[in-house]
Amino acid sequence: MFLTLIKLTMVFVSMSEIRFPPQTWALKFFAIILSVLLHPFYASSQDLGIAAIVNDDVISLYDLEERLDLLIITSNQKDSPQLRKRLSRQTLNRLIDEKLKLQDAKRLGIKVEQSNLEQAFSDMEKQNKMPPGGLTKFLESKGINRLALIDQIEASIAWRDTVNKKFRLRISISEEEIDDVINDIKESKGKPEYLTSEIFFPVNNPNKANEVLSNVNRLIEQITSGGNFSALARNYSQSASAAVGGDLGWVRQGQLSKNLDSALSNLKKGNISQAIRTIGGYHIILKRDQRVGLGLPPSGEKIDLRQVFLPLLTTDINELMAQAKSMAVRATDCSSMKKLEAESKSSLSGSLGMINTTSLPAAIQASVRNLPVGKPSNPTTAEGGVIFLMVCNRTGSSALEIIRPKIKQNLLNERLDITARGYLRDLRLAAFLDVRI
Repeated sequence: MFLTLIKLTMVFVSMSEIRFPPQTWALKFFAIILSVLLHPFYASSQDLGIAAIVNDDVISLYDLEERLDLLIITSNQKDSPQLRKRLSRQTLNRLIDEKLKLQDAKRLGIKVEQSNLEQAFSDMEKQNKMPPGGLTKFLESKGINRLALIDQIEASIAWRDTVNKKFRLRISISEEEIDDVINDIKESKGKPEYLTSEIFFPVNNPNKANEVLSNVNRLIEQITSGGNFSALARNYSQSASAAVGGDLGWVRQGQLSKNLDSALSNLKKGNISQAIRTIGGYHIILKRDQRVGLGLPPSGEKIDLRQVFLPLLTTDINELMAQAKSMAVRATDCSSMKKLEAESKSSLSGSLGMINTTSLPAAIQASVRNLPVGKPSNPTTAEGGVIFLMVCNRTGSSALEIIRPKIKQNLLNERLDITARGYLRDLRLAAFLDVRI
């Protein structure tokens, strides 16, 4: 207990160097007392020193050491005093950002439910192919409290919810933008695609670009020395992909910026790039795999299709088109469609059966793509005559129905990611920061 009181006195004296508003003193002192009393008795007196003060929150040296333990173990690096020294400043910056994110979430009334934290923890176990409880046992075997990882997860979820609450309604994605991506996917069929991961360091101040580059190069050294890319991305990357270990999924050739695309195409499978400069900052990319582009995903949609065919015999094509339009007006449902098929007196009229839409000619696909069930299509010319169609039943989802929402979400995430980085930079500039190491 005597040792505990000594620790408390050390921290209090350390904090007395900072001039807090009077109303915050009682709260801060109580928080420090509580942290000391709850701290394991075997902790060294240095553990309770202050690494940084972020507005009204303290990051202790114990917090920093605990996060370093977590990072070194999960990134498969060999612990050493030299490694800890190299990692300390970057890790502290991450902890500062997390404090700022949690403070802003609290200000907006955002609270991360325990069930969400546990679900994210469970998802992490699945990603690492661990059984339920396996990640906790792994951390405990290394002397790491699972709460160190839970704290990191909480900051990530709180920040996601904060960014969505503040900026989601301000960002709109047009149908034309989605169409452009769909066209790119179609054109990429048969071209290379790369399974890619990234680590991104923003350059918020051009005068500090060299400092950021030095940090990036140190991280590259850690990865090439056996460090786990995914774990390091989760801890250091400043893009939205950090939450999933930097995973960008399959990237089409030409999808990324010119510098990134060029570096990615020249990388060998399993290799990482050197630091790549873009407008926003520096990237490290990992090419995990490569394949030939598949284009749009296969459609799961099937339709029960009927057709009225009017043959071009002696009738003028314009007259035949007018006749087809007149008949189509009377096609109010599939029963009336059957009567019109008999009226056409053509063997080509009738049911085409249950058909996968992707097996239809492109012109027919275009005619029925957005056609409501029980409504006739516009008459159109066909070989030897004029036709109009009706969908009597539709099951499954088309390729576009499957992919459009995903594209929209990806575009939205990209915009939110850029906005979030700028917002975090502003929070940091406005914050009271006292870094002690």
